[in-house]
Amino acid sequence: MEQKWTDWHKEAAYAYFFEKLRGIGTKTIERLHRRHGSYEAMYRQGEKDTDLLKEGQREEFCRLYGIWDIEKEYLKLLRNKIWCVPKMLAGYPEKLQHILTPPSALFIKGRLPDPDKPAAALIGARNCSPYGEYAAKQLGASLAKRGIQVISGLARGIDSTGQYAAVKAGGSSFGILGCGVDICYPKESEELYELLVKGGEKGGILSELCPGTEPLAAFFPMRNRLISGLADSVIVIEAREKSGTFITVSEALEQGKDVYALPGRINDALSYGCNRLIGQGAFVAYDVEECIRQIEERFYAIRKTKKRSDAYDIMSVKEPDQAEPVQSGQRMSITDPMENCKFMLLDKLDIQFVSLDQLMSEVGEKAEISLLLAALSTLECEGKVESKGNFYRKRME
Repeated sequence: MEQKWTDWHKEAAYAYFFEKLRGIGTKTIERLHRRHGSYEAMYRQGEKDTDLLKEGQREEFCRLYGIWDIEKEYLKLLRNKIWCVPKMLAGYPEKLQHILTPPSALFIKGRLPDPDKPAAALIGARNCSPYGEYAAKQLGASLAKRGIQVISGLARGIDSTGQYAAVKAGGSSFGILGCGVDICYPKESEELYELLVKGGEKGGILSELCPGTEPLAAFFPMRNRLISGLADSVIVIEAREKSGTFITVSEALEQGKDVYALPGRINDALSYGCNRLIGQGAFVAYDVEECIRQIEERFYAIRKTKKRSDAYDIMSVKEPDQAEPVQSGQRMSITDPMENCKFMLLDKLDIQFVSLDQLMSEVGEKAEISLLLAALSTLECEGKVESKGNFYRKRME
């Protein structure tokens, strides 16, 4: 790896190698990291870990080791505006650190949820009724207007309806996928997907599966623990007697999250699941404002006892202390190559879109291409730059 890469990106690049290994899971990766102290050391010493890797795992390690180009493959992620956030690096969501089986890494298009704002999972039936659709729109928009982030799975019906309403109301939403973040599933949620991958105030798309992973039925129950894990509360709007929604509810209860259910008529099959949850002790979502008040009250009561998380700041390198003001066109004297590259990019960019090729020709002479791509991704996540395809400009306020 180039010397100019920041330590975070360098470690993430090596972590991505381990995510691509078949048959090596979170627990094995954690044991290897405890032994070696870094993903790079794990990569360089992996063949010697005969006591931690089974024979099949060692064969898989050696197979990929011989064909995998660490920098080239990581650059592919950055070019596609995908972040790999490993569990052992700063910035991995604190909420997921505490669930029963946290993923070894997250892949992100857009951005992560802000841990200093409340988040609610809005879930329910795919084949919802007009009443359920109405309730999802009302709750999604109302949550967004109060600054509560909406988490769900982009599924047809309640999930995507609530998420779309949140974004249209000016809020943030996050789609947790059962496939790679570069694949929109289901296809009917493409408009919502395209809004979320833009990041910024819109939100983001997250998955524990490597980019390119096709959606399989087995992946969707797995992702439900992430939906509840990233949320502070779970709101269920319509669910049949035997609904996949109960997987998320079960995960939420194990994680100590509050569960709300929208009541319905006793002769309505789509309300059976919600009514049953209420009978088992779920909060009744009988009033939108009261539901939101309770979510906010619980969240801020808990936050008072915790320090601010760094999960929202991973994609920005701290500015140097007491940096001197710099005039436009003047080179900034910063020892951190990432900050230097970010400054040069901001100096070149304006309100007009500029192609990546042009930026590479103008800034690439003073910075490695790999660093330039990492800096562009960082600036996007900081909300300072926006893009359309391979064209970039300063973000409009």
